[in-house]
Amino acid sequence: MRTILFLLCSLLGFVGAQAQNVQFRIGGGLATHYGHTEAVGAFKVGLGYEIEFDQHWTLTPAVAFYAKGWKDKNRLVNVFDDEGNQLFDEETGQPLRSVCTQSTAQNYIEVPLLLSYYWRTGEARYVVCSAGPYVAYGVGGKQKTKGNTELPGAQKLYYERETFDIEGTHRFDAGLQAMVGYQFASGLLLGVEADFGMVHFNRAGRCNLSGLITLGYRL
Repeated sequence: MRTILFLLCSLLGFVGAQAQNVQFRIGGGLATHYGHTEAVGAFKVGLGYEIEFDQHWTLTPAVAFYAKGWKDKNRLVNVFDDEGNQLFDEETGQPLRSVCTQSTAQNYIEVPLLLSYYWRTGEARYVVCSAGPYVAYGVGGKQKTKGNTELPGAQKLYYERETFDIEGTHRFDAGLQAMVGYQFASGLLLGVEADFGMVHFNRAGRCNLSGLITLGYRL
């Protein structure tokens, strides 16, 4: 959290001389991975600095703390005893199966660079469309696992690990961010945005996918 506050305060201090171009944005929604995983809650908070080219086009570099994640629910796994021997049904001879559930939280420092178009609909009112690349670096999160019968002892029931300490996990993320919203005369911007990850989160080849409802304010 100290790192997050330092980055946000540094950006605010850098652009403080022209505060009218500073954008604060907060949002909440859902995140998952491409594939058959289930969605979990997501949120972000960040600051950006809008560079105006003309009455329609702007470019906004920003920095944000973004909490994403995913859930892999009711995954069938083989049953092993504490010595690592696979167990079989005595009557059918088929391998015994159990249900495993994993819930993973991924926290990132994200830096998007958005090109925006403002379509004027009234006095100080605009429809805003934005898109651009983002890069992110994983700074925390936990993966919680229930029912992994491949492990010995109490770990069969429940255990947790730091997300980005898991072997094969990548801290770096990058992709495309897109947003459409409406800016009111007060300076409030209500929007819907999505992140489309293009970097594999782990060796399984899954990428991040998230969508938020956001509220922004331009100082």
